[in-house]
Amino acid sequence: MLWQTLSLPWQTAVTQAWSAYCAGSLPIGAAIVDDGNGRIIATGRNAIHETDSTSPLNGSRLAHAEMNALITLSQTAVPPQNCTLYTTLEPCMMCLGAIRMMRIKAVQFACADPLAGSACLVETAPYQALGALPIQQANNQLLADLQWVLMVEAMLRTGRRPWVDFVETAVPQPNAAIELGKSLFATGELWQFAQQRPPAQQFFGWLQIRLTP
Repeated sequence: MLWQTLSLPWQTAVTQAWSAYCAGSLPIGAAIVDDGNGRIIATGRNAIHETDSTSPLNGSRLAHAEMNALITLSQTAVPPQNCTLYTTLEPCMMCLGAIRMMRIKAVQFACADPLAGSACLVETAPYQALGALPIQQANNQLLADLQWVLMVEAMLRTGRRPWVDFVETAVPQPNAAIELGKSLFATGELWQFAQQRPPAQQFFGWLQIRLTP
């Protein structure tokens, strides 16, 4: 199964994304790694639909996975210049700006976001272009597809149909991951499965079987 082939940072980011989904927020997770020793020093997940006190951003439109991870990083003594941020979805313009402000060394993302993804902005504004900020998509199509499934189902369930409509016009069709996300929304099967709060590894295998029969 794919899970066993993922590095620890990707497993951590996916776990955060799954936790966000189970909590009713958008399924996006992030992990920040100290490149000097490979240790994960900060994590974050989307929490825009939550109001607990684990982050001052929770419950607001600012509670993106990357933002929550960056807040946790700021409370450590690790220099951001030594760190790579892993995120399951291409960062939006807000998160990319915060990543630059924090002086993060590099960014890896699992899945492109045709609507809000802002990797292209790293060299647009003069401030963004100050020094290198390598940002690239992981070379793992199955990982990206699994994120697509989660995002499509979650966007439909939370009333964000325009996002799905835009994505369908921006990527080649037919797309098995998008179709599976729509199907799982229609049946409610994925959301029902999430209410059992299975570990991320179990969810990952469950979804991979349905995506690659």
